Amino acid sequence: MDTPPSTSSTPAAASCRGTDPDRGTDPDSALVSAVADALVSSSRLPTPPPIGALLGPYLPRLTASHHPRVLALAAANPSLASPHALIAYRRLVSPPSCLASLLPLLPVLPYRNLLPLLLDFVPLDPLRRLHRHLLTSLPTSALADAALLAYARLRLPHLAAQLLHSFRRRGGVRPSLQAANAVLSALARCPTTSTQASLDAFRSLIGLRLFPNHYTFNLLVHTHCSKGTLADALSTLSTMQGFGLSPDAVTYNTLLNAHCRKGMLGEARALLARMKKEGITPTRPTYNTLVSAYARLGWIKPATKVVEAMTAFGLEPDQWTYNVLAAGLCQAGKLDEAFRLKDKIERLGIVSPDVVTYNTLVDACFKWQRSSDVQILLEEMRDKGVKASLVTHNIVVKGLCREGRLEEALGRLKMMAEEGLAPDVVTYNTLVDACCKAGNVAKAYVLMDEMMRKGLKMDTFTLNTLLYNLCKEKRYEEAEELLHSPPQRGFVPDEVSYGTMMAAYFKEYNPEPALRLWDEMVERKLTPTIFTYNTLIKGLCRMGRLKEAIDKLNEVMEKGLVPDETTYNIIIHAYCKEGDLENAFQFHNKMVENSFKPDVVTCNTLMNGLCLHGKLDKALKLFKSWVEKGKKVDVVTYNTLIQTLCKAGDVDMALHFFADMEVRGLQPDAFTYNVVVSALSEAERSEEAQNMLHMLTESGKLSKSFSYPLMKSSVEEVETGKDPDVKPDTETGGNAQGDDQENYRKRVNELCIGGQVKEAKAVLDEMMQKGLSVDSSTYITLMEGLIKRQKRQTHAAG
Repeated sequence: MDTPPSTSSTPAAASCRGTDPDRGTDPDSALVSAVADALVSSSRLPTPPPIGALLGPYLPRLTASHHPRVLALAAANPSLASPHALIAYRRLVSPPSCLASLLPLLPVLPYRNLLPLLLDFVPLDPLRRLHRHLLTSLPTSALADAALLAYARLRLPHLAAQLLHSFRRRGGVRPSLQAANAVLSALARCPTTSTQASLDAFRSLIGLRLFPNHYTFNLLVHTHCSKGTLADALSTLSTMQGFGLSPDAVTYNTLLNAHCRKGMLGEARALLARMKKEGITPTRPTYNTLVSAYARLGWIKPATKVVEAMTAFGLEPDQWTYNVLAAGLCQAGKLDEAFRLKDKIERLGIVSPDVVTYNTLVDACFKWQRSSDVQILLEEMRDKGVKASLVTHNIVVKGLCREGRLEEALGRLKMMAEEGLAPDVVTYNTLVDACCKAGNVAKAYVLMDEMMRKGLKMDTFTLNTLLYNLCKEKRYEEAEELLHSPPQRGFVPDEVSYGTMMAAYFKEYNPEPALRLWDEMVERKLTPTIFTYNTLIKGLCRMGRLKEAIDKLNEVMEKGLVPDETTYNIIIHAYCKEGDLENAFQFHNKMVENSFKPDVVTCNTLMNGLCLHGKLDKALKLFKSWVEKGKKVDVVTYNTLIQTLCKAGDVDMALHFFADMEVRGLQPDAFTYNVVVSALSEAERSEEAQNMLHMLTESGKLSKSFSYPLMKSSVEEVETGKDPDVKPDTETGGNAQGDDQENYRKRVNELCIGGQVKEAKAVLDEMMQKGLSVDSSTYITLMEGLIKRQKRQTHAAG
């Protein structure tokens, strides 16, 4: 076996000589024929020698130009018994990305060899040369199947679908149903493909005379459900029946899950009834889907009834069922019931609470201010042998940080190390964020350095958290330094990073650095999202540069981005602020034309603009049409009208709207009470004002403390809350805010005692504008003083 078999004594040699007329005269042709003969002969041996030993004498003379010729000659030889020698030869002498050495193998290799070969080759072929070859040649059935499955597994569904359509058009080759289904599956998994692509693939499948099975139709149903086209998903059932197939449990489970996720529980129950009527036995996933849907909505009783029905049907609930039910109870704030459920299933021995159960309960305890129960749960986990996971520790760290217990949260790092768990990026990001909120940016940098030492790659969340908090503390130089030197710490800024800093500069009425950052972001080829554009457009509007803001809106349209409700609301508010109500309403109409639904913010913005510019009648008409269309209104809507009516002296109409608020289930806030009671007092209706104040006090509608969010906040700043590029500025230093509240309260009380009620009311208004909580006793004292003053003035006039 150390020498190659004689090329003159084998049928393969004769065959090769018959196909190579130049053999014997051309040294290259002779070498190619000899190597091909050796490979063919080796394929017929029970135990072939290693390819290197077999071709040892020839290898020094072989060049890259020989390999495709060797493989083509050997593959064409009818005496070839097995393709393994050819595969071994190609692997030994040819680069994996060489198409020329691959093509001769494609017609002769069976499916089991073709699939792994294509899975290796396709990623190395960025120019898609093999794909073009398949589209123009007529592959074998084995190659057709292998190519379709390879594209599907490599998440290249567009190539798979293109190839399938090509087979249908040209005819002559028919892939298997398994391969065609793989194409449908890949299209269903791809988030960027449309349902039309799946339907086109299905039509090609039918055009190839492949008879679809249950799996085919279940893939179509899944595609429609994942894209939200539930009506089309249901119509697929009729198509299915046209092929003599009936929906199975998987079909109905898919439909049930999709309807439940959209909150369409009535339709889901109808589907379950239809399923049973057609004689299809519900499975555990069927019931689990319904339990999950009810629990997610906080409908615990219906969820429990489903569990009972499940048990009555002979299906024991599993761990997943109980965990979902416990999560629903926790989400609804019913922690005691969740604890009882845990104890019950443990007592009955159905299943044992696992780490997911405990994680759910621990997270809920922090959420519902029952952190004292957390330690009990953690100790119970340890006693019962349920090992805390990294997720458990991250939940505890997050909960402690939310409660301001930063030192305890930092102490969890040591505890995790003792338990053999390594903190991950989530752990450190949570701690970095908490340190920044606590004003300890230096500690945040220490944690970041610790992350680097441990080999953890800091993500943009870490960077953006620091940027946001540095900007919040007005440390803009440090923020800029961090933004422009990210490679040192391993993270790269994104459009959110730039948007965060731009928003901060605009908030400080400093547009030039913001615009410079915008240009820099574009230069770095960071594609702005609609959220980043909203930040820029809003900042320009805040500066009164509305024309530039409109130019940026046009730029959004030119780039193919779709403006959202926030974009339109920003522009509408800017026009209202300038008093250009005509353009404001034109933008409102354009919003509707572009299929965007104006929301309550749009209504409040337009209402506020009309009221500010003395167009109360139009504001009332807008409110009426808005309500008649069944659209949502809120406390800000009513406050805007009530305040304007009171200023116009129409207190009775204001009281009508005040009463209408409660009919609609809207709770008047401190601003509402302040405006109404003050208007009644100034209208010399002191008794009504006194009765209203007394009624509010007795009914408990005045909480111990309350605050009024600025009207400006609700109509101007609300867009920021919708913009994920910029965090809403809700966190303020707790001590500083408390000191401000106390100082204001003292000042109000001092002025009231001194009889300076008007001045005290001005202080109260200032408190409300700053969003500070007002103690109910302070408010009552001031309102009573206002009423008494009005009574004195009335008496003096009499």
